[in-house]
Amino acid sequence: MKATISGIRGVVGEDIGPREVAGFCAGFAGMLDGGACVLGRDTRPSGGALAGAAAAGLAAGGADVADMGVVPTPVVYREARRYGAGVVVTSSHNPVAWNGLKFVVEGRGVGAAEMRRITDGGRAAARRYGSRRDAGHTYVEDAAGVIGSADGVSVLVDAGGGAAADVAPRLLRRIGCRVDAVCGGAPRPDPTAGGLEALTAGSSRYDIGVAFDMDGDRMVLAVDGAVQPPDATLGLGVAAAMRRGHRDFVFSVDTSMLVERYVARRGGTVARCPVGEANVTHMMAERGAPAGGEGSSGGFILGRFNWCRDGMLAAGLAASLVHGGGVREALGEVTGSAIIRQKVPGDASALARVQEYIRHMCSEVDTRDGVRGMMDEDSWVLVRASNTEDVVRVSAEDSSPERCARTVRDVERRIRG
Repeated sequence: MKATISGIRGVVGEDIGPREVAGFCAGFAGMLDGGACVLGRDTRPSGGALAGAAAAGLAAGGADVADMGVVPTPVVYREARRYGAGVVVTSSHNPVAWNGLKFVVEGRGVGAAEMRRITDGGRAAARRYGSRRDAGHTYVEDAAGVIGSADGVSVLVDAGGGAAADVAPRLLRRIGCRVDAVCGGAPRPDPTAGGLEALTAGSSRYDIGVAFDMDGDRMVLAVDGAVQPPDATLGLGVAAAMRRGHRDFVFSVDTSMLVERYVARRGGTVARCPVGEANVTHMMAERGAPAGGEGSSGGFILGRFNWCRDGMLAAGLAASLVHGGGVREALGEVTGSAIIRQKVPGDASALARVQEYIRHMCSEVDTRDGVRGMMDEDSWVLVRASNTEDVVRVSAEDSSPERCARTVRDVERRIRG
């Protein structure tokens, strides 16, 4: 089981089940001292049973539960601003056999100290048993008000069998888009890992194509029959934000240098933080930055709307850039370098094996999140333990695809060694 700032995740039936979910949710409700809590889940087969356990645990801890059923994670984050707290039964992009919990307080994900309180097992008895009721949401109307108009833009949607299958098309139609959907096939947790052949083939007949992960916080873009790297999603969100007057951003350390340069060319500033949505939002709040995100996850965050990655908002913002050539203009600047992201079996102990190698080959080394080395202004390599899986993540960017691949191979060899 993984319990980090990214939430609690595990393989259902091995690491996590209804008993664990009920216990964690009771702990969360106790931390809140009762009150209201909105609840949602993605479409994983285990979701219904675990959501039932979550509702029971929250009520046992004294919380009144507003259950929205199957909804994307950004919907829960948005509604948690109204209710005060939220829980999502999801493990986001992890394989379908996994599931877990994301906890939200006043619209933001919990931090490390709060997560320890939830998982420490010490829970005072609640003064009352809470209630449960079905609930709706106003996400579509709220997001449309932020995005504005995209009249006549054609969009092909691949929700991957996930929770965005209803909400994303409704939002896009609300802002004036003509929308069709890719249907069929097994659920696909992570659009950044492939499986987008139908979207790719169909996107040439549409202005843009968009794909989502199981809980709708990640979005991957397809344009002119080609899937764009996940950093391009962040880049288009940034382009839309800068059109709205925003200039200060926070990006994770594994985001493409090209997105940072896009901001710099237009007089903006970028601060870097460790990987993890909670790390990004914490630094955004600390610096007063209105927007940010993670290139590796195709995750764009607009703080005044949602303190989380919001793939559906990003899709709407991308659609709003189509008229006037804004999508292709932005893509021309935020894509073009080679980026490779690999998973290698291992844990944090592997970092010691590569740290000296990276220090030797790089002119600048950053150890805030694993080991990140800058080889020159166009190339970097990052090795870090995953927040969500029992793997080490190796990421690299370079203007030369061959050199990028060689760097990743060399680092992976040292980790396995």
